[in-house]
Amino acid sequence: MSFSFNSSWSVNRTPKLFKVDLDGNMYCHHEIVAVLRMAGPKSVRHGNQFYGCPQWPLSDCKFFMWKQDFDNFSKLIQDAVQVQQVTKS
Repeated sequence: MSFSFNSSWSVNRTPKLFKVDLDGNMYCHHEIVAVLRMAGPKSVRHGNQFYGCPQWPLSDCKFFMWKQDFDNFSKLIQDAVQVQQVTKS
């Protein structure tokens, strides 16, 4: 079972669609688990981690998400689940 989410945390505020399974694995648009990479020295965000398509650069589906954005999203989901569990009790 998996969930699809719409994220708008990117710097340019373009909504992003991504899929996460119950184990917390994020999938690229090829339906393959995304890989965690680190921004290189030419990037403004040098050293920051991001998720991307594991087939890059050969068959890149252009999937991209900063790890920090995903972590913030995950926390929101966890908080919502906890609130829902408390209200059911």
